[in-house]
Amino acid sequence: MIDHASTLKRLSTGSTALDAILGGGFPAGSVTVVAGEPGTGKTVFTLQALFHHARQGKKCLYFTTLSEPPLKVIRYMQLFSFFDPRLIEERIVFADLGSTLRSGGVEQALARMIQRVESEEPDLVAIDSFKAIHDLLPSAASARAFVYDLSVGIAAWGATTLLVGEYRPEDIGVAPEFAIADGIVRLTTERQELTTARQLEILKMRGANYVTGRHFFEMGADGLTFYPRVRGPELNGEPPVDLADRVATGIAGLDALLFGGLPRASATMVEGGTGTGKTLVGLHFLLEGARRGEPGILFTLEETPAQIRAVAKNFGWDVASLEAQGRLLINYTSPVELFTDRFLDVARRQIERVGARHAVLDSLTSMSLGVPSQRRFRELVYALTKHFRAAGVTPLMTMEVAELLGAAQLTGHGVSSTADNLILLRYVEVGGRLERAVSVLKARGTGHITELRRFLIDGGGAHVGERFEDLRGVLTGVPQPEGAAGRPVARRS
Repeated sequence: MIDHASTLKRLSTGSTALDAILGGGFPAGSVTVVAGEPGTGKTVFTLQALFHHARQGKKCLYFTTLSEPPLKVIRYMQLFSFFDPRLIEERIVFADLGSTLRSGGVEQALARMIQRVESEEPDLVAIDSFKAIHDLLPSAASARAFVYDLSVGIAAWGATTLLVGEYRPEDIGVAPEFAIADGIVRLTTERQELTTARQLEILKMRGANYVTGRHFFEMGADGLTFYPRVRGPELNGEPPVDLADRVATGIAGLDALLFGGLPRASATMVEGGTGTGKTLVGLHFLLEGARRGEPGILFTLEETPAQIRAVAKNFGWDVASLEAQGRLLINYTSPVELFTDRFLDVARRQIERVGARHAVLDSLTSMSLGVPSQRRFRELVYALTKHFRAAGVTPLMTMEVAELLGAAQLTGHGVSSTADNLILLRYVEVGGRLERAVSVLKARGTGHITELRRFLIDGGGAHVGERFEDLRGVLTGVPQPEGAAGRPVARRS
């Protein structure tokens, strides 16, 4: 970041998220190349920004070249909510260079462009597609000369300029327009199995502390919506941790194993095989918080809200009334349509809206389906826990493990270490029948009881029972008899 970057005037794009990615917006008077292959959203990106500035009273000039004539551009832009026909000609002037390029070549087009800019005196100028002009030039030398002449003209008119084009990745290192550009914004589409993800990347932005990496965005009726990539929050925004301030799980026996409950704002992971009661533990946690006047959110990627309500009703819990009172929110996201950056953005907004103090994410296993790599998944889980803590929220996350019986293993995704507290649920075979067991494997910075206890589910919900007496090897799933049981073991750290 340049030392005096904060003194540069910024022009907002109209999107708070995009402005944050850009480090505050486009630097005033800068030249930015908007690059991307056909269909990536370049024209929508450009005109959405122009309409925003037009609504602020600024004058915008939009040149079309040999790609699409103005009438065709306007026809399709009318489909978006940001389009306002009252601003056409008054604040946004469309100028077609296509006929000039065909009849007089690029030199006449440049002269006409400069003449039009001088007469209109716009604040913003866009040339779409500038790549089409580049392709008409006979040689690399003539392309460099044309770009140089254009840069002189741009410097003279002083407007913020967007050069839009269908550039491939290999063009960025060789085309001369990238050398004069103050900023380079690249839009791409990436196929992920049966879905397609739109992504934005800032390759260059002079004088700006922009956010590196690829950022997901989507196109809808309102235009483009941007979601900055998931990053951990600044550490100075994290509240102090008081290990003595405990949050009840809603399961008395589990709170006893934890010496009073979970430390507030600590991250808890509940791991176990299918059907062991992970979601039920999460519901207990949220309902207990709601009863104490602390709102909570269930982020579910498995059961729908209707299924959650049915499960709760089966245990005699009136979830619907808590929802109506604003003490509980159920947010369902299909793992098939999951984009993690959008998910975190929505989660943060909902936490702020309802003033949530508790959150359950059910489950990380389903979330991992929407993440392309294990490394990115670990980064996501780390960022999630830090964002929850920064917001003063106590999160509980569930994770499925593959083993029903046999040697107990953790997730295999490398995310267990991210949690402050780790609770393991599993099946064990005792006397020819399956029973559930619960144990607290970790409670960071505080003590906990290390006993293996029976985990019981009945019409009233989940309960922690007695320890497994006279048995050894319970975690193998097939315990063996032994002599008299030892005394309870407690660990303090």
